[in-house]
Amino acid sequence: MRAAAAALITASAVVSIGCAPNGPAAPPPVPVSTFANTTTPPTPRPATTPVTGPPTTTTAAEDDEPATSSTVTSMETAGTTTSTSTTTTTTLPPAPPPPNSDFDRLELATELVADVYKPTGIAYRSGDPAMYISTQPGPVVRLLDGQITTVVDFTGQTFEDTPGSERGVLGIAFDPRDGRMFVNLTDLGDDTNVISYELGDDGRAIPESRREVLVIDQPGLGHNGGRLIFDDAGNLYISSGDGGASSGWDAQDTTKLLGAILRITPNLDGDGYGIPVDNPFADGELDRPEVIARGFRNPWTFSIDAATGDIWIGDVGNSTREEVSLLPPSRWGGNFGWPWYEGTDRRRGGAPDDVIPPVFDWGRDTGVAAMAGYVYRGREIPELEGAFLFGDLSGPVWAIGADGVSRLDVPPVRTFVGWGEDPDGELYLLGFGGVFKLVRTTGAA
Repeated sequence: MRAAAAALITASAVVSIGCAPNGPAAPPPVPVSTFANTTTPPTPRPATTPVTGPPTTTTAAEDDEPATSSTVTSMETAGTTTSTSTTTTTTLPPAPPPPNSDFDRLELATELVADVYKPTGIAYRSGDPAMYISTQPGPVVRLLDGQITTVVDFTGQTFEDTPGSERGVLGIAFDPRDGRMFVNLTDLGDDTNVISYELGDDGRAIPESRREVLVIDQPGLGHNGGRLIFDDAGNLYISSGDGGASSGWDAQDTTKLLGAILRITPNLDGDGYGIPVDNPFADGELDRPEVIARGFRNPWTFSIDAATGDIWIGDVGNSTREEVSLLPPSRWGGNFGWPWYEGTDRRRGGAPDDVIPPVFDWGRDTGVAAMAGYVYRGREIPELEGAFLFGDLSGPVWAIGADGVSRLDVPPVRTFVGWGEDPDGELYLLGFGGVFKLVRTTGAA
């Protein structure tokens, strides 16, 4: 099964999200079990203790993709005024992770809900029952009552859809304050653009309403991140990869918005954005004020648990380890260690003592690209309530319960590239063949 999945993924251009399947062999890993419904405790690296074992011997020229330039030539933003918005929190205690034994009763399946090509994100706007879907080649579509219509088409404004490219339309979200649709895409110059549109009554974008929110000059052709999520107060979170240049060191350059999770407040009256006053570097003295965490290679997927404010991040590895990390509000401003560390592998010396380790990581004999999902807060699969679900591009899906990490019995989707969540807390898997809902087939509640 694993060999077949690996062959399928290789044929489907695994480099489309910045992993390097042909890199050097990893040292003997300690992965999660590859058998369904078995539990393995997390094995993170200590934050202040070097990892034992043979160091990586790969050189920068061998372990990073080629780039068009070694440095960022400019960094454009459309505004950096201070905002007073803050994140809202719930007063109800969230459900804790369930015991992993609850997963043993489950049989799960995936149901195709949207037959679209290369989806990269789903989002909902308040008062609108439709699912909005971004797709890498350019179209953004709307699904309602089984019918798919085009909201806006960026084909011709973004990269040419070629095998293995990491560029395109990479994320979608709606501002809860005014319902504007936000999209993250790479332009024809290969730079990251976050833009927004007002939608008409028919759910289509109004062309003249376009606003330019944020531009990031990209030093290379990959590792762009791209995920967008709003909190209830209207703050926009953006995942940004290291740009695919500088052997990863751009992720540690505090003058750049690379290799980081960003948090901004888009302006309601025009282009640009403000800086939330509770951002850890809001004064801009120690880091860019937009940054709430850095030290990532390609945080292609992340989610925010609305019940706790915790941010779960999937960072796609280079050649040895894939990792899932946790950023609670108490650790904003933290550094997750790339390129000193790749998962629990120490690649280089000189890391600061307070580098935050991953919650869980796995080797290349288990998977090729981390796909962080969500803490399940839905009602249709009660055994999963409070569990964090994640997966790998090669197909497997795992859950973190009270006792560790268990692989779930979920049929793989073709080229698994991300997750989505609907307003009811139900989860969706995104694959090159469409959007699939995670459903329960058997198991007593």
